[in-house]
Amino acid sequence: MRCAYCGRESKATREHIISSGILDLFPECFLTFDGNHKVIHQADPMVKDVCAACNNDRISYIDSYAKQIVQQYFLRKYEADSVVEIEYNYTLLQKMLLKYAFNDLRARQDDISFFNKDVLGFLLNEDIAKPMDNVTVLAGLAVNTSPAPDFMFGNLKLQWCKSPVFMANSMVENIDYTTGQIRIREPFEVETFEGLLLSYIFRFNSGQFILLCWDKDSPKLEQNLTVIKLQYPYTMLHLNEKTSTLERCTNEATYHRFQLVDVNWGNGIMDEISTMRRLASGSDNETMEKLNDSWQKEEARLAEEHCR
Repeated sequence: MRCAYCGRESKATREHIISSGILDLFPECFLTFDGNHKVIHQADPMVKDVCAACNNDRISYIDSYAKQIVQQYFLRKYEADSVVEIEYNYTLLQKMLLKYAFNDLRARQDDISFFNKDVLGFLLNEDIAKPMDNVTVLAGLAVNTSPAPDFMFGNLKLQWCKSPVFMANSMVENIDYTTGQIRIREPFEVETFEGLLLSYIFRFNSGQFILLCWDKDSPKLEQNLTVIKLQYPYTMLHLNEKTSTLERCTNEATYHRFQLVDVNWGNGIMDEISTMRRLASGSDNETMEKLNDSWQKEEARLAEEHCR
């Protein structure tokens, strides 16, 4: 076998798509939903095409950082109005998300052409501290503001998918505040970005990240980045900033359909709908809090039962 990272002929070892260090933080998430093959199994999501030297040594530093940042900031749940300042290493964040995207693409037998010799060298060399100029990282907080609690869908704390859908306009076109009628925008308007070669979205419990990989020669790169900064509820991370402030990037629709990225004003409209529903029902959060408390106890039981 030729190693996917270094290219050398060697015996194949199993590489976790998402590092085992992060999986260890969520033992209650013991099932893998494999949409590619339409199966659910208890084994970790892996790909078997990496040599032992790369798997256990050369790229392990990325996994160590990944566990550190998820453990530090994203194990807890946040409120809808939470604001969290994170301290981060931008280069290592790039490497973390690139590594996971590369692993997933190979597991899906998908196009890996973006991962040329330079990108693989970037991942393999721990000493490279300068980030890639044509890779953008966005970050935000995933907070459930919907009337559907997490336990209705199970332990979907770790999710990732290729090509998230960026909305060009809000999903809701209009609200009649007299009747409460909501008109959905049909068809959805989708934003496209010239020069975008590869994109991924990742959720690590309450932390949500988007990876954008660009054509280095794209004349639209700066224009695209400006649109993204102004139009979407994510923080764009940078090399020159050691800390950044993260706010909620989800609404009651996109929390459960995390591959959809709504615009800023779309989040605002969905929040208005959430408020209208809550006021009209006259309900408070007491029932939801009791349900969530019960689910947290069940999660703790599952974590102990399936201790890694």
